[in-house]
Amino acid sequence: MSNQLSRVLITIAFAAIISACSNGNSNNDGSDNNPIDTGFTLAGCADTNSCASNPPVVIGGDRPAMVQIPSNYDNSRRYPLVMVLHGRGVTGLIQSAYFGLFDRVDSRQFVLIYPDGLTLSGSKQWRFTPTCCDTPAEEATEISDVGYLSGLIEEAAATYSIDTTRIGLIGHSSGGFMSMTMACEASHLVTALVNLAGSTFVDLDRCQPSEERVSVLSVHGDLDDTVLFDGVAGAYLSAPQLAERYAMLAGCDTTNPMSRPAVDLVANIEGAETSRTIWPECLQGTDVEFWKINGGPHIPGPWVQTGLDSFLEWLLLHPRD
Repeated sequence: MSNQLSRVLITIAFAAIISACSNGNSNNDGSDNNPIDTGFTLAGCADTNSCASNPPVVIGGDRPAMVQIPSNYDNSRRYPLVMVLHGRGVTGLIQSAYFGLFDRVDSRQFVLIYPDGLTLSGSKQWRFTPTCCDTPAEEATEISDVGYLSGLIEEAAATYSIDTTRIGLIGHSSGGFMSMTMACEASHLVTALVNLAGSTFVDLDRCQPSEERVSVLSVHGDLDDTVLFDGVAGAYLSAPQLAERYAMLAGCDTTNPMSRPAVDLVANIEGAETSRTIWPECLQGTDVEFWKINGGPHIPGPWVQTGLDSFLEWLLLHPRD
């Protein structure tokens, strides 16, 4: 995808997300060559010889998801898998453009999946629990999208030559909530995630990783007026509480948070506006970080290009040991 088209889509993304998020969304909402290591078990394509050399760019059957692979895709090597989970009211394509991922598939050598949520109450969004997202009463017994997204990961591993130690999610808003639920209920599949402006549920018993620890980078603007930085009592955690919860679930030392040098992510906020907190001594090679965008809204931007690089780098550099 050309840089010009990417810029057009990013512009569309800002307009569409702002429109969608202002409508009742405040309460719910490459790598170098790798040794062949299949990590944990996923069905199909267990060795590179069984991976198609010219795979399809659509998976998902009756609920299709688009895929972009490197232009020099080679089934004799393994690629990280990155799945984008869009915000409410937009699409996977728009969200991928917003995060600058299309132009990085070749330069960073990964497989990108960008699915769409279902249309509920007039907007595309993710069902991170059966009763989330203003779901109409007649649909309230429907299952969440964990099964659908897990199926996409399993199909991708059976279709493309995937390094299953590096399966990352990057989600915004509704997609951020969905990514946190995936870290709980599909932790055997997901190895790392970046959550922008999402949260999770107050009740810890509703959200615990089922099998494995997951590396989590959570990013949130302190001026977010859609998914509130300070959370909503009884509905979802504040941004600092969210990060601390996943640090606890990753076995980190939550009594000793540590600051790291601030970074510049957003071009229209002067200086290095984003403060960073980490927790030491996490287990199984996991890491958990919290990046606070001081002065940041629900939809930060335009991004500094190195900021977009940092999100992707974080996913690719956090494999599961």
